[in-house]
Amino acid sequence: MLYFFNPFHAEENEQLVPFFIRADFAMSPTASFKLNIFNGIPIRCTVFPRNPTLLPWDSLPESFRSVRYVQQSVQAANGSGGLDGMLLGNLAVAMNFTAETMDASDGLEYGYRLKNETYVGSLGDLLQYRTDVSFNIRFMKYYDTHEIEFLHAIYSDQLCILSPKSLEIPQWLAIFLCFHPYVWASFVVIGFVGGYCWYVLRRWGLRKVRLYRQRLRKGDPAQCSVLSIELWLVLLGACSTHLPVRMIERLLLTVFLIANVIISGTFQGTLTTAFSTKSFYKDLNTLAALDQSALPIATSSRSLLDIFGNASLSPLYQSLKGKLQILNESARHRAAYERDVCCIERHSDVHLIINTEYIRPNGQPMLHVVDECPRVYSLAYIVRKGWPFAPLFNAAIYRFVEAGLCMKWYTDTEAALIMQKRIQQMIEHQEEPALRKLTVVDMQTSFYIMAMGVFISLMVFTVETFVGRGE
Repeated sequence: MLYFFNPFHAEENEQLVPFFIRADFAMSPTASFKLNIFNGIPIRCTVFPRNPTLLPWDSLPESFRSVRYVQQSVQAANGSGGLDGMLLGNLAVAMNFTAETMDASDGLEYGYRLKNETYVGSLGDLLQYRTDVSFNIRFMKYYDTHEIEFLHAIYSDQLCILSPKSLEIPQWLAIFLCFHPYVWASFVVIGFVGGYCWYVLRRWGLRKVRLYRQRLRKGDPAQCSVLSIELWLVLLGACSTHLPVRMIERLLLTVFLIANVIISGTFQGTLTTAFSTKSFYKDLNTLAALDQSALPIATSSRSLLDIFGNASLSPLYQSLKGKLQILNESARHRAAYERDVCCIERHSDVHLIINTEYIRPNGQPMLHVVDECPRVYSLAYIVRKGWPFAPLFNAAIYRFVEAGLCMKWYTDTEAALIMQKRIQQMIEHQEEPALRKLTVVDMQTSFYIMAMGVFISLMVFTVETFVGRGE
């Protein structure tokens, strides 16, 4: 048995609270009602809006605000929703304290240490006793002070890099990029190599003709260039004017006819895909590609400058660390609209942020998540070191986390915000048809090729005409 002194009860005989424990008092079946001991006293909590973990009541979707448990949680948290707000509200109800919420006194959100050894933001408010708990979840790492401690971890998350989404490939260029350059090169080489093989086989056949003094047939004197063009016609599905009469040449042509069925079918299907769908250039998917792109990595939070660790890491991380810079504006907004920087974001928030803030009317995202994430952190709330109520808060938070309620609140909020954004987009763009017919603009590349061919033919014709007159 373990006794705790509870100064909040008016009766002296109720101030000594017994806890029956085995390994941990938080697991005791009699502990649940005894955690409700604060008797409504105010607990000062620093909160500031952050999408999607802490949202004001007005920014929550209307359908989500009508849910009963959301209303109760947000009311107990003084109008704060999202994971942080709903956890604060449920803690206030479960432990019977009054949440006195306030913004960071200087508006610098998470806060950091200045060069003169002072602290700003919610971190400074906590160290200067202006607040008791900073209820915006943050990474569990060193914040240049040993005077804070973390409550029970809520979940783990990765720090990832968001790069500008690659641009759309122009329609005239998408046709040429529908195949890998190696495929185009192989297609060209096959025509010339096949034409040369046909020429060799025909020369071998003509040797037998001369040996047995047989009569030459039509097409026997054809040159290698002519046979290459003829084989190109076969590969493209056109008719050949030099049909072979010897069995060995017919076998070669049969092989290329079968190849034509496969190549032409693949080519037509790929062209149809290129015409009917939008293609994009390759995105940045690795940290090495990010390093080669020469894009700086911007953030508005100084606490994220250690994302690539110290200088003793790999040369790649050292190079990426040299590209970090602090912005006084939203790095996400600049990366999405000006496309001259990358930004840093939590992996769990990326899906919601892109689908609600940085998505084009046609449904294409404006930001891309680099697949390789350099850091993994646990996230928790902070209090002053030695805060007497930390064990009680840890016990209550532990129960919410193990019950899966924290992740439920997060996913419910995320789903509601994404659904609201999609409904809004459907209403705004409901007149745009989902499918459309191909137009001349879509087929412009073929007309450019035809015009270029006619122009080159006219030039060659003109040159040949003047050269023929000169002779």
